[in-house]
Amino acid sequence: MTIPVNTTTETLDNPEIDSLDLKIIELLQHNGRIPYRDIARSINAPEATVRYRMKRLLDDGVITISAFINTGKVRHEQVAYIEIKVKPAFFETTLDQLTDMESISYLSAVTGEFDIMLEYIYKDNEDLLAFINWLKQKEVVTDLKSRNILKIYKAQYPARVSQE
Repeated sequence: MTIPVNTTTETLDNPEIDSLDLKIIELLQHNGRIPYRDIARSINAPEATVRYRMKRLLDDGVITISAFINTGKVRHEQVAYIEIKVKPAFFETTLDQLTDMESISYLSAVTGEFDIMLEYIYKDNEDLLAFINWLKQKEVVTDLKSRNILKIYKAQYPARVSQE
């Protein structure tokens, strides 16, 4: 009896992405509303293949289709970038709270002087002040720096994926 062996490097956490997937992703980054048939024509592939690949990319969480707000066009929202230094316990006590906040549009661990960088979208100065004070009261936060965005000249989301 022969037992089939999966010879691909695909795992649930790291799905295999090939050049066709990358071409589809690149087209979607230019226009998230592009029809399947236009993608198929652009990459010279059957529309059924594009549909299957799109479903797999979405189901595996490789891509999401969403709208990005140009905060420069929305009058009632402003953006602050906040960098925070944290104690190791932060990742057990506060990280989940921040990831669940709708006002935080970006959150990452970073290298350098600070450990965490986040993008906070706020309605007014009182909202921002309350959030910063809330962070400062956390025992796991040891330092904080914030920057308010005055004008955005370019915002490219997400970053381009290379086809190496």
